[in-house]
Amino acid sequence: MVRDADLGRRYADKLVKVEKLLDWHARWAELEANPNPFALVVMAHLEAQESKDGATRNGWKLRLVRLLYGRGYTRQQILEIFRVLDWILQLPRDLELEFTRELMAFEGQAKMPYITSIQRIGRQEGEAAMLLRLIARKFGPPPETVRERITHADSETLLEWSDRILTAQTLDEMLH
Repeated sequence: MVRDADLGRRYADKLVKVEKLLDWHARWAELEANPNPFALVVMAHLEAQESKDGATRNGWKLRLVRLLYGRGYTRQQILEIFRVLDWILQLPRDLELEFTRELMAFEGQAKMPYITSIQRIGRQEGEAAMLLRLIARKFGPPPETVRERITHADSETLLEWSDRILTAQTLDEMLH
């Protein structure tokens, strides 16, 4: 039997090589050159572990997505891999908007369509716009502080408020 420290473990008489993702940091160039989509996922994981500030993470997310686009994958493969990268390298809302703008500029040059974060932000903006319209119809134009609060709310909160507007007698009741 092969020892764990040598090559891996035996499962049902199959040799399975066990590696820690963190060990790949020293082999970064190999990951960049590797056409396997999992190489990008490993790079995203490594950067997520290292970069805690949003600006650094934003830069790495852009770099990895550019690598993704340059690897010759199909549109469907790009979208599926991007969903994983987007999940691993999550950004604060303001940087998500910056990332989206930079990525759209890159896509315009590369003539490639993009998805995920843009869809999420678009959906959230649509939910906020609809809620603001409903508020204006039911309670009159909302104050600027309420508009700000709604435009910066996450989707879950917007949906909760959208449910409450049906029974709330006042704007304050809807928001609390």
